[in-house]
Formats: sequence, C-alpha cells, structure tokens
Amino acid sequence: MKRILLSCFLLSATVGVSSLQHASAYAAPAPVTMAAFTAKVNLMDTQIGAGNITAAQATWNEIHDMMLAVLGVSKNSINTAATPAIATSYRTILENQTVIYQAVWNLKPNLAANRVALHTKLGEFAATIY
Repeated sequence: MKRILLSCFLLSATVGVSSLQHASAYAAPAPVTMAAFTAKVNLMDTQIGAGNITAAQATWNEIHDMMLAVLGVSKNSINTAATPAIATSYRTILENQTVIYQAVWNLKPNLAANRVALHTKLGEFAATIY
C-alpha cells in the first residue's frame, strides 16, 4: 500500500513539475501594429499581383493570425476596461473589427479575383488597430 501511495505521489509531482516548466517557456506573441499589419497586407497584394498565389496564401495565413491577435486584444480591452464607458468604446471597435473580419473571410477563398476588395477591407481592418 505504501508503494502505491508513494508511486502516486511521485507521478503527480513529476506531472506538476513538467507542467510548470512548460508554462514558464511560453512567450506571448508580439503585439500587432498598424504598420506591421499594413506591410504584410501590401506584401500579399504584391504576391498576388505577381501571380505567386502560393506565397500569397502563406502571407494570408500570417495576416489571419495577426487579425485574430488584434481581435483578442480588443476582447481583453473590454474585459479590463476601467469604466463601463471605456468598455463600450472598445466594444464598438470590436464590433467593427468583427464585421470587417467576416467580409475578409468571405473574400479569402479567391485571392486573385478578390485582390482589390481584399486590400480595401484589410486596410479598413488596419485602421481599427490601436
């Protein structure tokens, strides 16, 4: 019985230590700036214009990750706002970002055909980054 109890204790200690080590290794992603987002959008637009859809798709994936990070910042800003009025202003920004995100998502399946509309909508999204 003592052996079973000891092995359970050692197993739980091992799991706990490895979890702590994994958690401390996490690094938060760099914040998304309007300039970095716009540069990535312009890169994708150039790639589409050059007919390099494979590279444009890879860049789109990076842009998508950036958009999700921006949406996350907005949600966090609502949750940590100092006053209800400030939370309301962040909520309005998030609603605008969400509408633009949905429009971009609908344009994304055909990057070449929707090049101009994508560039325009992504520019609108960039304008909401704070």
